[in-house]
Amino acid sequence: MAVSDKAQLAEMMKAMSGHAYLATCDGDQPVVRSVSPIVEKDLSLWVTTSAHANKVKQIRKNPKVCLFFVEQPTGEKAAAAYGKAEIVSELQTKKRVWALATFNLLQYFPDGPESAAFSLLKVVPDEVRWRDSWTGGEKTYRPAKP
Repeated sequence: MAVSDKAQLAEMMKAMSGHAYLATCDGDQPVVRSVSPIVEKDLSLWVTTSAHANKVKQIRKNPKVCLFFVEQPTGEKAAAAYGKAEIVSELQTKKRVWALATFNLLQYFPDGPESAAFSLLKVVPDEVRWRDSWTGGEKTYRPAKP
């Protein structure tokens, strides 16, 4: 994928982050819920949540997830990031990502990123399938393997 496509994908996902859904597995049952992920230019994907949320428990058992973004109200633009979620406990990273949030995390975690109730998930995509229009066709992004 060209650098410009990756940048376009990151900006598109960031613009749609208010309309995103995280799918996890509870045993053999998929579970989907709305989330407001934080998207970075390098396609690092972060989900803030309660440490006691069901999604955290499910990810501990099975880290495979799909993070789906969709443009509202038409659904013309969409991106599905498939990969694994990691539970991040390192405080410096939690503080850095907290500062990137475009919404007020203090309303959910009044003690800030140091709160024991605050959990941070990093979604590491193996593949992102996306479209920037109904007629443009589906594109695929796969990050380079280290």
